[in-house]
Amino acid sequence: MSLVAKNPGRGRHRGLRTGLLTVVAWCGLAGSALADATVIVDLKTAEGASADGTVELKKGDAKFRCTTQKGHCEIKGVPGGLYSVEVSQPDKSPPKPKTVMIPPSGEVKLIVNASS
Repeated sequence: MSLVAKNPGRGRHRGLRTGLLTVVAWCGLAGSALADATVIVDLKTAEGASADGTVELKKGDAKFRCTTQKGHCEIKGVPGGLYSVEVSQPDKSPPKPKTVMIPPSGEVKLIVNASS
């Protein structure tokens, strides 16, 4: 509305149209930039100490994984949804898979117990 007030007469419509296109373009870029989540993984032992291993998120045929270093790793570009979380560590039995809901965008901290 303020664009219309600043551009009286014939330029009024052109100003409004430009304003709307700017907003639509910005929304489109914002939507695509925020389309997926970044999952920050902390792998812990039952005692709460950092553990190393591979953490995998599975949803249908989609798989996202990272290998921790000092208990931490990051998975970028994870679409929102319900995922199964699986942990594997050398020379250890894997814990039962857990289910987690990943939001459609933003940064998510996922704390995974490597032993249960």
